[in-house]
Amino acid sequence: MRQTLACLLAAGFTAAGFSAAPAHAETTLEVVHAYGAFRERFYQPLADAFMKEHPDIKINFRAPATDYYEGHLAVAREAMTGQSPDIFFAGMNLLPDLVSTLAPRKQIVDMKPFLDKEGEAWINENYDTNVLELGRIDGHQWGLPFNASTPISYFNADLMKKAGLDSENLPKTWDEFIEAAKRIKQANGEVDGMQINLALGDWFWQAMVYSYGGTMMSPDRTTVTYGDQAGLKAATTVRRLVDEVGMPWIDEDAGMAQFAAGKLGIFIGSTGDIRIMGDAIGGKFKLVTGTFPMGAEEGHVPTGGNFATILTQDPEKQKAAWEFVKFLTSPAGQKVTVLGSGYMPTNKQALKNEYLGEFYASNPDWKTSLTQWPIAVAWFGYPNVKSIKVWKAQSEILFRIGNGDVAPADGLKEMVQSTEEIVNE
Repeated sequence: MRQTLACLLAAGFTAAGFSAAPAHAETTLEVVHAYGAFRERFYQPLADAFMKEHPDIKINFRAPATDYYEGHLAVAREAMTGQSPDIFFAGMNLLPDLVSTLAPRKQIVDMKPFLDKEGEAWINENYDTNVLELGRIDGHQWGLPFNASTPISYFNADLMKKAGLDSENLPKTWDEFIEAAKRIKQANGEVDGMQINLALGDWFWQAMVYSYGGTMMSPDRTTVTYGDQAGLKAATTVRRLVDEVGMPWIDEDAGMAQFAAGKLGIFIGSTGDIRIMGDAIGGKFKLVTGTFPMGAEEGHVPTGGNFATILTQDPEKQKAAWEFVKFLTSPAGQKVTVLGSGYMPTNKQALKNEYLGEFYASNPDWKTSLTQWPIAVAWFGYPNVKSIKVWKAQSEILFRIGNGDVAPADGLKEMVQSTEEIVNE
């Protein structure tokens, strides 16, 4: 990876169509992101390349937040005392709360005027409408997608072959996944058939609801909506995964380790896991990736990752911040980000051969998530930053549903009730 980044930097790292900012007195931008491990993988290399092209702009990273929630709460506190960073990478499910907190005080920048100034042709050349839509609220472009991921499926092709399954014809629906997992478990002895991470975070639970065409709450985030048939089918599927497949109830790290050790047939995780997963497998078996299982024709998948947001209220810093955000989401910037993580590129030009096109052609399993862009929707965030508390209650009930301690219908009612109580407290 360091060789890859070094080559990009040595090449000058200039993306066609992304010009340098006009020269002016040195401007320092304070930047905050989550997950410290990403600093070396792509944030710092990108900043170094940007500063080389823009010697009048300095990028200074503050200490990284442990996760998106910690970062959100810290920025909300800092905004009260005027200590906000100039650029903040907000979790995709937390943008509505960030905007509702900062926009009334004019402490977050609408990037639509900056985009409009670049011109419609430039916008269309670089960004899909549905990608930009993820960061839009009430007609304002509060965030520009930087990291993006959708949940995908990882298959052990060797275990599939022993079960008489064709890794060239992967399952698509929940029923097909469950049947494949059962056959893998039956044919391979002490091997688990399938695992989806329902032990940590609500991203995958949301994905299950969305896959059946459901939603979590109404558009104005006042009414819980997953208590419908889509939610019931998702809850019933949780029960089926444990009852019919014997799915182990373990977290993502344990699931990845089990899969990499060749003891799990199907692992459902993030596309952002693919580099780590490939390194962990190390050629011990053939890895194949597929799309997230669907339960309905109108099914969707939630988009994970973060938005680049501009918080500075200084006009000159805003211009400099826009240049950095534009650079990060340029095709060259996205190449560094994708290769350092496995995330999806958010710039259309990044798919050209000189950026990621040839890499994807040689590594098709990295491209699976891109096929889900047409059905990708925003990762939902509960109002008043209640997502963590909501998920704690939901996960405990989902565990009971999986174990058979409560029927899916009854458990779902409990989940809806607890969610309503928490978001309205």
